[in-house]
Amino acid sequence: MRRPLCLLGLAFVMVLLLGINLIPHEVPDYGGLDGKTVAAVGRVERKEHRISGFEEVLVVTLEQVVILKPNQVSVLKQILEDSDTAYLHSFAADSVKKTGKYIEENREDLCLTDTEEITGILCYLGSEESPAMGSMILVEGKFRPFAHARNPGEFDAADYYRVSGQQGRLMKASYLAESGGFSAFREGLYRVREYLSLLIDACYPEKEASVMGAMLLGEKATLDEGIKNLYQQNGIIHILAISGLHLSILGMGFHKLLHRMHVPGLVNIILSVALIYCYGIMTGMGISIVRAFVMFGLKLCADLCGRTYDLLTAMTAAAFLILVQQPLYLTQSGFLFSFGAVCGIGLLPSVSCHFPALPDRFPKGNRFLQALFTGGWISLCTLPVYLCFYYEFPPYSVLLNLIVIPCMGVLFLSGVAVMGAAACLLPLGRLAAVPGVWILGFYEKCATFVLRLPGRRWVTGCPENWQIIAYLAILATAVLLTAGKTKKGGKGHFWCAVICAVVLLGFRIPQGFEITMLDIGQGDCIYLADGQGGHYLIDGGSSDQKEVETYQIDPFLKFRGVSRLDAVFVTHSDADHISGIMGLMEDCGETGIGIGCLYLPDLAKESRDENYLELAALAQGCGIPVRLLHEGERLQSGKLMLTCMHPDESYVNSDANAGSVVLYLTYENFSALFTGDLEGEGERLVTERLSDMRGTSRLAGRITLLKVAHHGSKNSTEESFLEMVNPRIALISAGRNNSYGHPHKETLKRLADRECRIYQTPESGAVTVRVRRGSVCVEEYLAK
Repeated sequence: MRRPLCLLGLAFVMVLLLGINLIPHEVPDYGGLDGKTVAAVGRVERKEHRISGFEEVLVVTLEQVVILKPNQVSVLKQILEDSDTAYLHSFAADSVKKTGKYIEENREDLCLTDTEEITGILCYLGSEESPAMGSMILVEGKFRPFAHARNPGEFDAADYYRVSGQQGRLMKASYLAESGGFSAFREGLYRVREYLSLLIDACYPEKEASVMGAMLLGEKATLDEGIKNLYQQNGIIHILAISGLHLSILGMGFHKLLHRMHVPGLVNIILSVALIYCYGIMTGMGISIVRAFVMFGLKLCADLCGRTYDLLTAMTAAAFLILVQQPLYLTQSGFLFSFGAVCGIGLLPSVSCHFPALPDRFPKGNRFLQALFTGGWISLCTLPVYLCFYYEFPPYSVLLNLIVIPCMGVLFLSGVAVMGAAACLLPLGRLAAVPGVWILGFYEKCATFVLRLPGRRWVTGCPENWQIIAYLAILATAVLLTAGKTKKGGKGHFWCAVICAVVLLGFRIPQGFEITMLDIGQGDCIYLADGQGGHYLIDGGSSDQKEVETYQIDPFLKFRGVSRLDAVFVTHSDADHISGIMGLMEDCGETGIGIGCLYLPDLAKESRDENYLELAALAQGCGIPVRLLHEGERLQSGKLMLTCMHPDESYVNSDANAGSVVLYLTYENFSALFTGDLEGEGERLVTERLSDMRGTSRLAGRITLLKVAHHGSKNSTEESFLEMVNPRIALISAGRNNSYGHPHKETLKRLADRECRIYQTPESGAVTVRVRRGSVCVEEYLAK
């Protein structure tokens, strides 16, 4: 049997996936500590400087963390200050009912009972602080657990950090005490890293220094945000990660140098592996580094023993060692990208025979084709990861990587040369940095140019599990059945299978009519899908969450497979309804979601505030048509009908809320009323129109769904209005623990008295309403 370890590894991964998806695993809930000032003790595992807000901070990763009781802080502080070594152990005694902790210090034990234990936290200290690596420190600050995603497509910080053992952050922490003992080895590597980082900052311009710092030292906290987004949008973000290429250049270069110096084989291997290990510890020992380290060690051992090195077997061994410690890495994009790319490289000998070739008289053309299809094959192997985590794929990344990857080795070596030269003489280091600056500038120009090309993004949405399984099964079958078959029939079958697999993976199954109220804090954002390819947005903004277009709206739309909105309706111009829309429009040109038309309330000129005028000007500057909505306007798409019920033409509002656009939606037997922040005079006018509609039989029975106005304020959705609407379902969008007290108890009582089912984003997260075969289905995102 060829590669038995690979088959065992595949079976192991399948068992882990089944366990992750089928066996419920308990997730610790630290919500009770949210916002509280707590004291904690833990061991320093990692530290790096970051910019938080407008100030530099030192972010320290603590492990083996215990949240202390107030009466334990002073005693523990004294012990840490007086001790040379301190260790944290689990402890359970007959006299102690609950499991606690104790500090072992010079053979004296301090029992810490009835405490909260956390595997790890990120502690934000002042930039002037610098606790030693491996030491135990006592800190105090405001605890914030990492938040779970509250909308489809949103990044789940809690799940991401839980994989690496962090459960929350200690913000604005004060540094109280530190034990005398620490890891001199790891602290020394940290100081080397800080010194090399200073050399990079001194030799490169600011933007290029941030890129080289990430590429050489793993310092992603200071990475230029514009460059990061540019590389990510073009599918070349991998060059910023320390990968197998970096380690192979460094490790194999050092190994060959020792070989030329006639260093004995075993000593050579030990020194080479030690160098890579130190480099890995210094740069954070990420997943790609661990994988490359294991594979590099196996390569050297194979050479020493005179055995053949097999890349796929070495990759399997590395995956096994990582997943045994933490199976949840299977849910992380970094792990999947790293191993997916290596798997693609390992399968190249089996599929390269299917790559097209030119006649022998065109050797350069053949090399180009081989490089192009090699990059394309690796992209095929990582395509499911792209679509699962980013919901889109940049097709030009295959061509762009042909330019980027060949220069990476030169860029890495030039960076190493810069640090070495600058350590001797700073002007020499700056001179050595010139080639790297040129290469990075070339990268940026190429990536910016690609963003202007048509078809730069393929937005598919998140594929279903069955699509991923079918895609991988088709590719695997094609490789197994056509491996080594160089005839035209074999090539044709292979590429037909590849095309079918890609089409299947990217196929978006129509979801039908849908209304989703996103959870964007104290604000409003409602998505409509007409079931026939039309996509609409009603409002999009928040007063308590920043950049909702980046973190909530854009990911949600791409998760749904939406690359263009047919229309965006703005009910009124308050910031908590338009901040995200303005962000979408600013990005819609090259990288964001396209917008077909912007609808604004038809207000008299004297009623148009600064936000209103700014929004209209921004839309016109982006080439987005602007239309004014007033009572009687209609928009129809298939079975979906939207009718504007307020405001009147050239309406003069007493306040912005009173002039909110009110949209009445019908779809088959389903009806909905979207009210913005309607209240006061505006609500009375809409109530009169609803009464007229009932009198002329244009409105019969209960309205299926009501979007409750003004986040559930007691000054809106009054009894007379509810009598006309009489909704079956009410949706309320409000921020958790908001200072306004929304939704107010009076409003909730009025809705409950009418036997209305109430869904609110603080409790449910995003709320999705679907109509299927005449029945209405409501899904709460947090209930999944």
